[in-house]
Amino acid sequence: MEEQQIIGKGTWIDKLAHELLERERALGRNTSLITVESGLGASGIPHIGSLGDAVRAYGVKLALENFGYKSELIAYSDDVDGLRKIPEGLPDWLNEHIAKPVSLIPDPFDCHDSYGLHMSSILLDGLDKLGIKYRFERGIDTYRKGLLKEQIHTILVNSKKIGEKIAEMVGQEKYKDVLPYFPVCANCGRLYTAIAYEYLPGEKKIKYKCNGSTIGSKVIPGCGHDGIADITRDLGKLAWKVEFAARWQVFDIRFEAYGKDIMDSVKVNDWVADEILGFPHPTHVKYEMFLDKGGKKISKSLGNVLTSQAWLRYGTPKSILLLLYKRITGTREIGFEDIPVLMDEYNELENIYFGKIKLDN
Repeated sequence: MEEQQIIGKGTWIDKLAHELLERERALGRNTSLITVESGLGASGIPHIGSLGDAVRAYGVKLALENFGYKSELIAYSDDVDGLRKIPEGLPDWLNEHIAKPVSLIPDPFDCHDSYGLHMSSILLDGLDKLGIKYRFERGIDTYRKGLLKEQIHTILVNSKKIGEKIAEMVGQEKYKDVLPYFPVCANCGRLYTAIAYEYLPGEKKIKYKCNGSTIGSKVIPGCGHDGIADITRDLGKLAWKVEFAARWQVFDIRFEAYGKDIMDSVKVNDWVADEILGFPHPTHVKYEMFLDKGGKKISKSLGNVLTSQAWLRYGTPKSILLLLYKRITGTREIGFEDIPVLMDEYNELENIYFGKIKLDN
């Protein structure tokens, strides 16, 4: 398709889909099904920004289909991540579960099997209300089924090389001394406190000690347990600096957007995918964060969240889609007062599209 035709479509999404297709052709990869992915954080209450990652990936899926290709969106819940802090308004008893995988923490609302599944369900409900079609995958299932075991093995065998590259690329030195893998401590059930220090490749086991960890400004003590974990059977997870690459390969991901706050992790994962796993990393697009009207980052843990459920009490699904699709660059401050503005803008654009309003050009 000629560039002039793409520009005529007038969206960044179409241009991005075109670039993705050109890259896939150059790589010589099969394009019978092009899978795009959105990672769903499960550690706090999902907000409009969390929703935006999946909605934009879905937009790329639609653009690929418009070009005549079959495409699918995977919504992947990172529910093996450990709980780092308690979101505002949630009960204090969650403090005893800090650093445990969110999929193993009880649901404080008593309506889902776990804390992680509850938080994921809020985001999935938002996607459903917007008409977004997706295939839901959970981290806990991915690890328990052993889908990543070969990637985990390859990464751990190459951990020294990876640790040096992480230090070179982003200045983080820790993985020169420890493995980029967090076992769940067999004694206390915590994730980040169990430090993996040796891999036994013949047995596919790691040695670890639950020494404790610092999360933000908070020191989380370990229980002191010395353990050995089997990466093919015992629950644990790859560090973020390498985990994306593993699941990109397993799920054959060709596109994933990312927020600027995880840019370093994406950069390292691209290298790991290309150089360690031999899987060409997905096409990416970087997006900026949404801020509240005071200019503060909207955070799942700080409690200043604007959820899709709250938005839809006053606005339409189309007003959210317009907010998320109209552009991807630049930081934006958003609040409830934007809802009528976006609804009016959508109505005007609809009238222009159907010829009820005539423009000079």
